[in-house]
Amino acid sequence: ITATDGADLRGARCYSLQGGAISAQTGLLDVPHCVRCSSGITQYLALLQVFLLALFCAQSLGRVFNLTLSVKEGLPAKTIVGDLGAVLSAPSTGFFISESRDSYVFRDLEIDADTGIISTVAGLDRESRDRYEFVAATLTGEMIRVRIEVEDVNDHSPVFPRKEVELGISELSPPGSRFPLEGAADRDEGEFSTRGYRIRESEMEELFHLDFRIGSEKQHSLDLVLNSRVDRETQDYYTLTIEAFDGGIPARTGTVQVDIRILDENDNPPVFNQSEYHSSVREDAPIGSIVSQVLASDRDLGDNSRITYEINRRQSDHNHVFSINETTGFIYLNKPLDFEIQPFHELIVRARDDGAQPEYSSTFVGVKVLNINDNSPTISVLFLSETGEAVVSEAAAVGEYVARISVSDPDLEEHGITVSLEGGDGKFTLKQTDDFLFALCVNSELDREGKDLYELKVQASDSGSPPLSSETLLLLKVSDANDCQPVFEQEVYTVNIAEDAPEGSSLIRTRARDADEGVNSNIRYSILKSHQDGLVAIDLTSGLVTTAAGLDRETQMEVWFLVLAEDGGEPCLSSTATVTVLVEDVNDNEPVFQQQLYNVSIPEHMDAGSCFLQVVATDADSPEFGALLYSLLSDGFDSQESHPLFQIDPHTGELCVSQDIDRDDGTSVHDILIKAEDPGGLSAQTYVHIEIQDLNDNPPVFSPEEYTVSVSSHAPPGTEVVNVIATDQDSGRFGQVTYEIHPGDMSSLFTLDRHTGGLYLYFKTVKLYFISFVSQDGDGLSSARPAEVTINVVQSAEAPAVFLRSRYTFTVPEDAPLGTSVGTVEASSLNATEPVSYRISSGNLHSWFSVHPKSGVINTIKPLDHESQPYALLFLQSYTDTSPIYSTTQVNITITDVNDNAPVFPKRRDTITVSRSTRPGTVLFIAHAHDHDSGANGIVQYHLKSSRSEVFAIDSNLGMVRLNKSLHVLQHQRYNLEILAKDEGKPSLSSTLTLSVNIDHTAADDSLAFETLVYQVEIGEGYRKDSRVIQVRAHRTRGSHTSNSGLTYCLEAETGFPLPPFRIHPKSGWLYLSRNLDFETESRYRFQVLSTSGEASLANVTATAMVTVLVLDVNDNPPVFSSDVYYFTVSEGSSPQGLVGTVRAKDKDSGKNSQLSYILLSDGKYFRINAKTGEIINWVALDREQHSQHSLTVMVTDQGHPRLNATANVHVLVTDINDNTPQFNHLPSNKELNVPICAGVPVGFLVTNMFAKDLDAGENGTVTHSLVTGECETCSLLRRNMSEILNVLVLFQLDQRRMVSSTLRLTVKMETSEPRSSSVRERNHFTL
Repeated sequence: ITATDGADLRGARCYSLQGGAISAQTGLLDVPHCVRCSSGITQYLALLQVFLLALFCAQSLGRVFNLTLSVKEGLPAKTIVGDLGAVLSAPSTGFFISESRDSYVFRDLEIDADTGIISTVAGLDRESRDRYEFVAATLTGEMIRVRIEVEDVNDHSPVFPRKEVELGISELSPPGSRFPLEGAADRDEGEFSTRGYRIRESEMEELFHLDFRIGSEKQHSLDLVLNSRVDRETQDYYTLTIEAFDGGIPARTGTVQVDIRILDENDNPPVFNQSEYHSSVREDAPIGSIVSQVLASDRDLGDNSRITYEINRRQSDHNHVFSINETTGFIYLNKPLDFEIQPFHELIVRARDDGAQPEYSSTFVGVKVLNINDNSPTISVLFLSETGEAVVSEAAAVGEYVARISVSDPDLEEHGITVSLEGGDGKFTLKQTDDFLFALCVNSELDREGKDLYELKVQASDSGSPPLSSETLLLLKVSDANDCQPVFEQEVYTVNIAEDAPEGSSLIRTRARDADEGVNSNIRYSILKSHQDGLVAIDLTSGLVTTAAGLDRETQMEVWFLVLAEDGGEPCLSSTATVTVLVEDVNDNEPVFQQQLYNVSIPEHMDAGSCFLQVVATDADSPEFGALLYSLLSDGFDSQESHPLFQIDPHTGELCVSQDIDRDDGTSVHDILIKAEDPGGLSAQTYVHIEIQDLNDNPPVFSPEEYTVSVSSHAPPGTEVVNVIATDQDSGRFGQVTYEIHPGDMSSLFTLDRHTGGLYLYFKTVKLYFISFVSQDGDGLSSARPAEVTINVVQSAEAPAVFLRSRYTFTVPEDAPLGTSVGTVEASSLNATEPVSYRISSGNLHSWFSVHPKSGVINTIKPLDHESQPYALLFLQSYTDTSPIYSTTQVNITITDVNDNAPVFPKRRDTITVSRSTRPGTVLFIAHAHDHDSGANGIVQYHLKSSRSEVFAIDSNLGMVRLNKSLHVLQHQRYNLEILAKDEGKPSLSSTLTLSVNIDHTAADDSLAFETLVYQVEIGEGYRKDSRVIQVRAHRTRGSHTSNSGLTYCLEAETGFPLPPFRIHPKSGWLYLSRNLDFETESRYRFQVLSTSGEASLANVTATAMVTVLVLDVNDNPPVFSSDVYYFTVSEGSSPQGLVGTVRAKDKDSGKNSQLSYILLSDGKYFRINAKTGEIINWVALDREQHSQHSLTVMVTDQGHPRLNATANVHVLVTDINDNTPQFNHLPSNKELNVPICAGVPVGFLVTNMFAKDLDAGENGTVTHSLVTGECETCSLLRRNMSEILNVLVLFQLDQRRMVSSTLRLTVKMETSEPRSSSVRERNHFTL
């Protein structure tokens, strides 16, 4: 029983008992078994009671001592360990020990109970017991707790649990695999325990190494690690020694032998001892007979090497004729054999081991069945055709094998077999290739077409007794070889077809036959390549030839091609047939003139019937449709069936004159439309432009022939007197008129402009002149009648102020400020002291100018505009205050242009779309800006402001924008170009057009495009309907050599522009006029042309281009007066009245064709006309009493070629002024009248009639009569009773004595605000 306490138990006591049970808390003993009492036991119990008593007493007194001692193991016996009394405060005389005498304490130690000396009984062994603990008690009750530690010494070597260890390692273990081993135990501790391990055999280090970890003294980790793979079949066993060593010096070691057995894995398949097995067995062998034995071995062990045999039924012996013992490999007969059915059996035997994942191997077993002579020979035929059928090609060469014939017989090895062949007409033979094999060979050439089936009989006989034989019948079919070429039914085919047959029309069916069969007789038809093969097509199987394109007899009257028939053999055989297609003509071609326009000139007055031109048209059709008839179309000839001037031979096309042509009576140009028509009604037209050459058959003619003009006697030299006009109906130099004064006339007083007919004063004139003018043309033909000019010199007592010059010419810029002095005119008067005044009489239509009345300085009073009126023609008058007479001068003012107008584009922005495949150099756009200025100021130059100038370029003069670089390499979607239009003025003015160019990237490389994107053409408005204008052409962007025959063209109007008067030929792209043009109605057309292709291969099948047509003006509009008749009123007077009125005309044409000049054709004596303004001027004083009205004819002419003119009548009514006194026209010059009367006449007697007349009109011409004075008291004045007649009557009775004579004075008065009077004295005498 041991009672212990400690700090860990906090003073609690714990009891333990060796050999029994005791309660650890109460100390109660538990004796589980019955113990037999003996003296020893009794004594023990007594001592135990004493010890326990002392223990309890010590505990109660609390005197407990601890004694700890140590001693090395292995010391000799009697070695003193220690003294129990060493811890006591006083020596003790005796000690009680808690251990019994047979306990381990007294077994190894000796304790002196009296002295307390502890010594060893024998050498101690720490490994047996490393400590001793017991309690000693003194007699005085003191307790000593004793602990003796046994110190270790290196007296033990490491010891493995076993001397030998067997270890199994799988041969499939990978390098690095670990195999745990038990470590070596060393009873020593600390550094004397096991410290490491090593393998003694150095050669084993290639395969193994040790990996160990030392934990506590009793827990070691030791692994044998595999360095490389092992192979049991190479070496299945290894032995190595592992040595363990401790830390002593010298170290003590222990070893263990490790026997390593390499464990087998199933890594080797079974291996047969033969690659093939061959055996033979009689066909009558009983079932179960051993046929053969196969043997296989496996290098593996155990189940991995245990082999099981089986027959591979999937590859052999499907009928289970044989069986095999799966353990021994014996092959047994499982079913009866039949040599005739199968003389040889091939078995695939498979060996399989019993591994978890079994391995397999196979071997071939050939079993030959031995025949017994009980059967007739068996004939087996194997045909060598691809299908294995009884077929031989007729192309088989002599000696070629047809079939392999094997003859089998049980007696084959013992008895010979004879094989024979019957039939075949000698075409086949047998050739023996082996003892039992024969080859059926071709013996001579075969011809399937001659015979396609052979019946052959093969007979085999053995040499048995009796001999047995067998035979087999072979039906051998001769297969076709492609040895026959197709044969056409005809070698040459000829067919006719109309040229207008639509595409796909059937021409002919060609047939070819092939004597071969099968694919060799399948015929395919085709047309051999030629330049005509595109016109026709053929059906591959039927041989039907159809048209593949439109035919044109005129291009090709005959289509010749070869039809090829090919069979389906390899190689194919073929033959050809010639097909000739005769294209029959249809009337599908219009006649074509050699020229679309003939220009011809003929002299006038050609003899009727004279032919001057032959037009030639051709018709590509055959003569049936190509015979042409010519005719003149009644185009504007009053619907007559024949032309009034020309005729044409209907067969030859000769154009002849039908009657005399006078160029001067009609038009000088004739445009004739000639039609050529074929018998089918197709026709073509051509224009013949005939110019009638002028003959000098017309002399110049003056119109008018008489001129009456007036000129002031004071007119200075250089004054224009008259302008005579002669015209010549001829043209050219024949119509150029020059003027001369008739010799002998007053030529020295005048000068004549020979070209204009203007007559000018050379000296002052004082009298009336009559001058005769003659004119002649450029060929010297003179006018038949001269022009007679009467020049009235108007005399005046007072001389007018006369201009120093008859004409003045000035220039002023249009931007001149108001008040600018243009120039100065000057006139002089005979009276130097009398001032001269000036005024503008005509030409100042816009009131732009004024003249200073005293200085004669002409100034501007309104802004000028060169663009609306580039010049002004003013007539100025000079006069004095005392004289009503004036003189006239002509002032020409040129208004020069300044650069005040910038170029103007029709619109400021425009957009076009361009395909990326557009070729460089293509015109994309035409920019046009108009500048209203003239000269250099109106010349426009074009430039590109954009930085994209490397991609685009512009013509500086024409404004054409061209593509300068390919768009393929550029990725821009849009370009914005700024086009600058700049004039050449100084300083220059400009404007800008923004052009957006969109790039179409969808378009592919091979597409359709026009040659240019913009076409611009100018055409005169005089072109007739159906005239050609321009040809547009489209083409493919790739492969320019490709025919463009499949293109069609059409027009499309553009929004914002009028409908174009054009039509387009859908095939050629020529534009024609569809109606006559009129510049005055529309001068510009813009529209689109579209080209469409039928080729589906093109990326875009439609192309678009822009066409701009500028209509040029021709002089086709004569001037038109605003009125056919003009009425003006002017007062008579002693001086000219100046401006009478203005006639105005307009011309719808433009440019020079609309510039007008006015000419006064009559009454040049009193009136003149401003040639530029149409102002009519009275320049000679008018007298109503002489001419109460004047009728003038005014002609206006344009400046076109030929000149066109118009005339208008002008009636000038002269109004009256009271410038005449009443006159007694019946009186003598002394204005006295003597009237005798008789005396005595009654009252109321009529003495006389008096009448007075006044030349004025109206009230100015109404007169009254009165008696002013008189000596006759008997007479009275009676007022007029009718008209201007005055009756004088006697009022009183006359007295003869008182009145001898009486004088009457009669006064006549006019009823006017300014009466004028005239008196007459009447003296009458009478006789008393």
